[in-house]
Amino acid sequence: MNAVDDRYVDAFGVERVVPQTTRDAFAALLAGPPGDERLLLRPATVVRSDAPPAFVVTIPAASWNERLAWTLAHEDGAATRGSVDLRDMPVVGSFERAGVRYDRREIAVGPLPLGYHRIAVDGGALGSADGALIVVPPAVHLDAHARTWGIAVQLYTVCSKRNWGIGDFTDLTGFVELAAGAGASYVGLNPLHAPNRSDPNAASPYAPTSRRFLNWLYIDVEGVPEAADPTVRAAIDEPEFAAMLAVLRATSIVDYAGVAQAKDAILQRCFTVARTRGASDDDFHAFIRGGGIALERFAIFETLVERFGREVAAWPATYRDPHSADVKSFADAERPAIEYAMYLQYHAARQLEAAAALARSRGVALYRDLAVGVDANGADAWIDSRAYVPSVSVGAPPDLLNPDGQDWGLPPLDPGALARDGYRTVAELFRANMQSAGALRIDHAMSLARLFWSPRGRPAVEGTYVHYPFEDQLGVLALESVRAACSVIGEDLGTVPIGFRERMRAAGVLSYRILFFEREHNGDFIAAEHYPALSLAATGTHDLATFAAWLAGSDIDLRAGLGVGDPGRVPQEHAERELDRGRLIAILRRFGDLVRDDADSTEILIAAHRFLSRSPAQIVMMQVDDAIGETLPVNVPGTAEQYPNWRRKLSLDLETIGGDPRFVALCAALRAERPRDAA
Repeated sequence: MNAVDDRYVDAFGVERVVPQTTRDAFAALLAGPPGDERLLLRPATVVRSDAPPAFVVTIPAASWNERLAWTLAHEDGAATRGSVDLRDMPVVGSFERAGVRYDRREIAVGPLPLGYHRIAVDGGALGSADGALIVVPPAVHLDAHARTWGIAVQLYTVCSKRNWGIGDFTDLTGFVELAAGAGASYVGLNPLHAPNRSDPNAASPYAPTSRRFLNWLYIDVEGVPEAADPTVRAAIDEPEFAAMLAVLRATSIVDYAGVAQAKDAILQRCFTVARTRGASDDDFHAFIRGGGIALERFAIFETLVERFGREVAAWPATYRDPHSADVKSFADAERPAIEYAMYLQYHAARQLEAAAALARSRGVALYRDLAVGVDANGADAWIDSRAYVPSVSVGAPPDLLNPDGQDWGLPPLDPGALARDGYRTVAELFRANMQSAGALRIDHAMSLARLFWSPRGRPAVEGTYVHYPFEDQLGVLALESVRAACSVIGEDLGTVPIGFRERMRAAGVLSYRILFFEREHNGDFIAAEHYPALSLAATGTHDLATFAAWLAGSDIDLRAGLGVGDPGRVPQEHAERELDRGRLIAILRRFGDLVRDDADSTEILIAAHRFLSRSPAQIVMMQVDDAIGETLPVNVPGTAEQYPNWRRKLSLDLETIGGDPRFVALCAALRAERPRDAA
């Protein structure tokens, strides 16, 4: 298979031939930097633990009589050595380049534990090289409890009598208690990734500045120990500030700028109090040491953005390279601001850990979400610039809703750079997002195998699919999953490559099945028993209408009013929705999940969840938005300023949800079908 597809079939069944200019440009990008070609030893070799550990060397065929020595540095610090006559090593492949024939010969190294090891080879006249040798399990961690259920919530939407206008980690502990009391086994969350701190209105959790670090706005300021200091407490209790918090709390949409201003004002005071303690806070300094270079550079980046703005290209040239001497000098000069950025990450991490610990004690696991990419002007793309392709944007090919294709504005990871770096980038990404989690959802999981690239600034229709080292990434994912005891859900909606779902299932990754999409060829809904056992089933996602809106068809009118789609199709869409509504009711009636002919939307919602709960799917997730009858979505794809995406709050506060009769009835239905004690 070529790394760059020269043609593909879009959602309309039309074969699209990719412009030659696009193919040539992408091929050049994938070739890697000049002089980086590796022949003797691959930069990274990923082997499964159920196969004999081995690595492959590539040598001129005429050198078959040479001898090669190798040294294996184990992850735990141990080392083993060996040497072989190449003529005795099996040939596993051959090719010709520039008139020279090369052989690939496999060298076994004996038993190895799971982990990230290093192999170095010395072939004398053939040269020397080193690379990663990663031993991975054949499958991800899988929760031993079958047929569980959980409650999904967008954390920022949570209202409470005590938060500061946005759901926070203390609200998460309250939500955990709510879920545990209802009998749920999971609390599902939106991505908790770090947004751009200098631009709080850039609110999408799916276009963060960093996927490795946390959203500081989720810090419960009054839960920070320094908030108890009399000077800080006085600032919080000051009447004008308290009135501002009351306004932030009362709004129906999150005022990100106002929340950021309020939290920053008090957290800066908390930080000042903390700095007076100097080196006495051992836990904070241990956190900084554990965060290493990545945390340091993240904090430097946030400070650079404060000084020079969001557009990295507009910065002084020497600051665009995190390795430059000027960046080091800047970091030395701006130490308090950089330590403040790390202080925020420290408290976000500690509060998330506390919520996860409470959840575990109550038999509940947090279910986190990993976005598909990062902002082109974000921290990750600056910290690890060699891992990204800045001249390209990730998106999707033309489909029914977007006939011109989609441009998400996110730079893709460089497939070749992943291997050249020994898969460090993806390993650290998976590891960071599995912290404090019992399950991890990977948004657009097909990115493990391929991504739709388009040249930045050009129409998405000029793009094509670029392939990634699927087996290697899947292996690294399995290794991190097993080490973290964290299950994995792969969001596999949309155009799925042939064989992708089957391979993910073999690796123990749960498929992501949405009720409205699971249909027979004639459009009827499939029976519950046809859902895969290795799957998560739900009625919706953050990009879809709420259940009540879908039933009423109000989402169709909302999109039309926002200028999304073809307004001339609105009557047809309503007719199709009425047909689909009838199909849903028919299958719910067929299997006895719905009894009354004149059932209201709550009864249909409960019946739909009862239907899903009887399926073999390992996890069923209910959306709290559906449980309390929300009709407005949190996100309308294809909109920007027309709709307050990622801002709409829940209409009930945390203290009220647990007593809402709709919520109580839905939880009771799920608990009856999937009791936690029987899981």
